[in-house]
Amino acid sequence: MKLPIILALIITSSSLASSLSVSSEINHQKRYVNDQFQGQTLTVYNSSDYIDEELISAFEEEYGVKVNYYTFDTNETMYNQLTLQKEGTYDLVCPSEYMIQRLVSEDLIIPIDRSKLDVYNTYAAQNIKNKLDEMYTTRVKDDGTYYTLGDYAAGYMWGTMGIVYDPEYVSREDVKTWDVFWNPEYYKMASIKNSMRDTYVVGILHAYRDELNEGKAKFEAGEITGDEYNDIVQEIFNRHGEEDIALVKQELISMKENIYGFEVDSGKNDIITGKIKMNLAWSGDAVYSIDTAAEEADKYLEYAVPEEGSNIWYDAWCLPKGANEDLAYAFINYLSDPENAAINMNYIGYTSFIASESVFDQVVSWYGAHEYFEGTTYYSENEDVVHYNDSFYLCINDSTGNLPTDEEYFEELSEEDWPLTEPVDLSYYFEGNLQEGKQPIAYPYEDSANQLEAQYPTQEIINRCAFMNDFGEDNGDVVIMWSQVKASTNMIPYYVILGVGFFIVIAYFVIKLIIDKREKKYYQQ
Repeated sequence: MKLPIILALIITSSSLASSLSVSSEINHQKRYVNDQFQGQTLTVYNSSDYIDEELISAFEEEYGVKVNYYTFDTNETMYNQLTLQKEGTYDLVCPSEYMIQRLVSEDLIIPIDRSKLDVYNTYAAQNIKNKLDEMYTTRVKDDGTYYTLGDYAAGYMWGTMGIVYDPEYVSREDVKTWDVFWNPEYYKMASIKNSMRDTYVVGILHAYRDELNEGKAKFEAGEITGDEYNDIVQEIFNRHGEEDIALVKQELISMKENIYGFEVDSGKNDIITGKIKMNLAWSGDAVYSIDTAAEEADKYLEYAVPEEGSNIWYDAWCLPKGANEDLAYAFINYLSDPENAAINMNYIGYTSFIASESVFDQVVSWYGAHEYFEGTTYYSENEDVVHYNDSFYLCINDSTGNLPTDEEYFEELSEEDWPLTEPVDLSYYFEGNLQEGKQPIAYPYEDSANQLEAQYPTQEIINRCAFMNDFGEDNGDVVIMWSQVKASTNMIPYYVILGVGFFIVIAYFVIKLIIDKREKKYYQQ
């Protein structure tokens, strides 16, 4: 990310980790040792590039265990593999919310014992954790109520889906709507996820954009509440009847003619190299692209969630049937430790369910400054900037309990090096998880404000985002539709070629007939 000159000069490494207020080195002091696990094996199945593998090594060392770690590219790949393996093959899997619903309905995972997730329960953001308890499954409890995702899963990462783009080539105004992928002005400039569900989202939201915009207008006019507006988005978002699927098919086939192509994981790098100018991206991948482009290609990228709405997704840890349950709980708690969660976020770029003070300090140090707090220790090697009495200060020496006006420990920044003076309120996420009196607000640098919003979307963005349910009985029809979209080909060029060829053939015989007649007439003379 781009920093003011005074900060850029003191960064000693080109990596993002050099600007963290939380050390990226894993503390190997054995804090969670439990001899009962000595010699045991934990088998984990997770998305690619979705964990700092040094944390796995540290966990193995601290617990005296072996971790077999395998990766998948999509939720559907994970599902297929899980159904093919015998019970007990995996101890932990990390699917998305809609896939958890399917795994529950097919009795492939077991309910979690929340009492054994003490670290997770302590540090997970309550507002985000509650979302899992608001998503219902098809399985019924003994008391007649339905199990929720929170009964089966411990949250890992969450975020939105939107568009990462290069503002030098793509208008900020145009990415406010999903229409941008159909806009001929951006012919062959965008790539889309090679994922049935993610791309279905784009199709359904574009197909019903007028209805979505009408709901948005009512909300902005004060005619409906934010919750009522979100209900409208949620209902449209999860339409997958016969008519809806047909509409999405039509939308995606027409979009396919305008985009560069489909991709699974290459898009986040292709936009850095300039191969494409827009990419349908999960927020964590967008953060990666924005940061890497700034540091390695001196390129400024941005992320947008279109105003019609989008997907807010949740990935969570689940226990397949036959899992080594106690060791699986120990692993979830280990990743939920505040220091480890901060390290993991730094490595993968996604937003953790964990909302500890360590995570807050790290996030703010990436993007700007936070309010000075007398109970915090500041270290010069972290390039911390703090806000105090309407000014900003650089922490230049190890300091405990000294106000920024003390020149021995703080250097006042000139206004040209200030972060933005308009604070970003992160209380909806971190409130209750910081020391008493510490304010959960951030002052991002101008070039970092968009990236902060990608990682922690505003309430306005969350209002227009919905979570995806499983397609249920319609899943087979959606699969067929998706295969037809992938196989579809624009026949117009072929028809043109065929028409030209047919014309050439006719012209050939007409010319030949004329020549033959002339020759015949000549010989008769």
